Amino acid sequence: MTVIKSPFEAQHGYKSPGFTVDELGNVTVRTLTYTVSEEIEVTGDFILRQAGSSPWWTFTIDGYLIDGTNTLESNPGIALTRGNSYTFTLLLREGGIGDITLNILQDDIADPGGAKVPYNEGLKHTSVDGQTELNGGDAQGQYEGKTLFTVPANAPTPLYYGDGDGTPRGTIVVADPTITGIGSFSSILTTGNITAQGENATITLAPTGSSGTVIINPANGGTLSNMDINALALTSSDDVTLSGANSKITINPTGLGTIAVYPNTSGTIDNVAIGSTKAMNGSFLTLTSEAGTLNNTEIGSTTPTTASFTSATASAQPTSATQVANKKYVDKTASALAIALGV
Repeated sequence: MTVIKSPFEAQHGYKSPGFTVDELGNVTVRTLTYTVSEEIEVTGDFILRQAGSSPWWTFTIDGYLIDGTNTLESNPGIALTRGNSYTFTLLLREGGIGDITLNILQDDIADPGGAKVPYNEGLKHTSVDGQTELNGGDAQGQYEGKTLFTVPANAPTPLYYGDGDGTPRGTIVVADPTITGIGSFSSILTTGNITAQGENATITLAPTGSSGTVIINPANGGTLSNMDINALALTSSDDVTLSGANSKITINPTGLGTIAVYPNTSGTIDNVAIGSTKAMNGSFLTLTSEAGTLNNTEIGSTTPTTASFTSATASAQPTSATQVANKKYVDKTASALAIALGV
């Protein structure tokens, strides 16, 4: 075989003067470099690439094909579940072409269905070398590396993935998780009915720590039935009704506790014994009694006012001219005066 001596030529015409081949086919080189290109495994829930050409760039996602074809779909819709985390692997601008970045967007409340604004909750971006992490709004607008989106429990639907200016853009449908069995959750948000039941079930709402609270505030009212309520404070801004056949209602604060009943207009207390055997202090505009007793009670300020009695007993002798007389004393005094005066 004839051996042709010629300089080593690269694909684009590069010639090396130190490269020779002799008549026997021996090769002489000054430096020999052996390079192996390793294919890096690409993983993630959504592998995003750019397609098309300027200014009509689009997103494609590996595995999202147009039905019945092997062609990748442009800007396909995706579905996410609240509370779950998803990785977007960014292979945008491959080969140094393209100008789109990944952003998570939502409808502008002031312009629903029109303008889109960033949705920064739950975002974290990690650089290709894994050395740099960005969170929230700083994680937006990336074209390489990986973006992790942890969907918040209150994330709206729909959301969008798209370039910073909103074009191109794909739709993200956000759904609630379907859960069965036993679970442990950092937060739960429901936009519909909640039914918690089960035979002999115990339902506990007991947030711990110094700031945990339980708020039950239905806009149209509600009911609590068959409940024992032990509250540090109880406030009502509307009617309160305590009733029930043969029920016993006890208001008994201990220690330095007090009870104040002070309606702005008026009220009634019926069929109630006030005090045990001696009435407590009170101030009344009108006081009417059809039956009952007043024991050891001062009526009036210092002098009793006018009164009419069916019967009354005075056990002590009068000591002043205006004091109520004792009948036995009056009879004895009248008899003595009658004898003395001969009446």
